[in-house]
Amino acid sequence: MSTMAEFHQDRLEQSERDVSSRVVVDAEGSEWLVREVETPQAWARGKRCLIFSSSSVVRRVWRYPAGWAGLSSRALLELGQSSIA
Repeated sequence: MSTMAEFHQDRLEQSERDVSSRVVVDAEGSEWLVREVETPQAWARGKRCLIFSSSSVVRRVWRYPAGWAGLSSRALLELGQSSIA
């Protein structure tokens, strides 16, 4: 029997020493680009946030760990889901 972790694929978008974005694939096969961006807008809830974007959905996550780029694919996808909970 396959586990959820086996469904998640992962690749780094930039060099491993300077990761500011990652691509992860969820269990349904949807590819998500995850990137950290500055948010200087007056309405922003913080100075930076994570953007999770797929072909049909964009999510913004304000609360995330400093080492988010080192999270497993599964943990990163769960973090992206936390923004809709």
